[in-house]
Amino acid sequence: MDSVSLQVCNTFLSPFPQQVKQSLLLLLPQKAQETLQQLPHPGRFQKEVLSTDFLDKVHFSWLAPYLRTLSKKDLPLFLAALSPWQKEGLQPILGYSNGLPSLEPITRNYLRANLRKTLSQNQTFLPLSCLPNSPLNRLLCIEKQTLPKFLSFLGLHDLSLEMRQIISTKTRKQIYQTLTKDEGDYLNRLTLYQEPLVFKRLFLKNWDGSNEEMRKLLIERGIHRLSHALYFACESLAWYVCRRLDMYLGALILKHKEKPTHAKAEELLHRQIDQILSLLTPSQESP
Repeated sequence: MDSVSLQVCNTFLSPFPQQVKQSLLLLLPQKAQETLQQLPHPGRFQKEVLSTDFLDKVHFSWLAPYLRTLSKKDLPLFLAALSPWQKEGLQPILGYSNGLPSLEPITRNYLRANLRKTLSQNQTFLPLSCLPNSPLNRLLCIEKQTLPKFLSFLGLHDLSLEMRQIISTKTRKQIYQTLTKDEGDYLNRLTLYQEPLVFKRLFLKNWDGSNEEMRKLLIERGIHRLSHALYFACESLAWYVCRRLDMYLGALILKHKEKPTHAKAEELLHRQIDQILSLLTPSQESP
């Protein structure tokens, strides 16, 4: 059994009492039994998360390359099978401004199955309900508009390092003017402590002084931290997280997804991510 099949099996067995689970395990080969015993428990997601088709949460930029290969006849059919926000994002990119057809349920389901297959590139990924328990599972529960905010807040950890080296009051004021009030308050809290994880110093040397460039740099630094956190997560979770971001940011995650050198990096990154998610979504329960 491959790793995906074993984790699905682990999810299936997890609700059973230990005695029943042990009896069922005996039906598997010895090696599979040993591996299953070591697998983490499956995560728990809210019902609304599991009931939502993940295709609707995929950033439209991941769909654009395939849709560009379609004929003028097929393109409107596939666009019509997508969620409203995906259609809105894709139509200008693809140069399509005409109306879209109304689809029968069976046709829509067929087209969406085709899109899922294209996205997976014939690789097998765990269903959401079978993902191992991880603090990073919360990233699949937040709204898409919260993701850029989350990345910016995560990038503030890198910015706090540079703030310690900036003496000029004018420069410090200019930096704070590019941040929202909540970001400024969070940065103030971070500067009271020494950031334990250092990935890249002096990234502000590329800043041109504009709000837009600061936002871009913060998100890129947030992506860099997230990619190191995802090194410790299962491949399926990393795949889901990447597809919720646009292709450029998703590619950055894959580029930087490597083991951090700090011995406690996993623990520290999970703590930082959980702290930010709790700040941005205080009323939202953990999965």
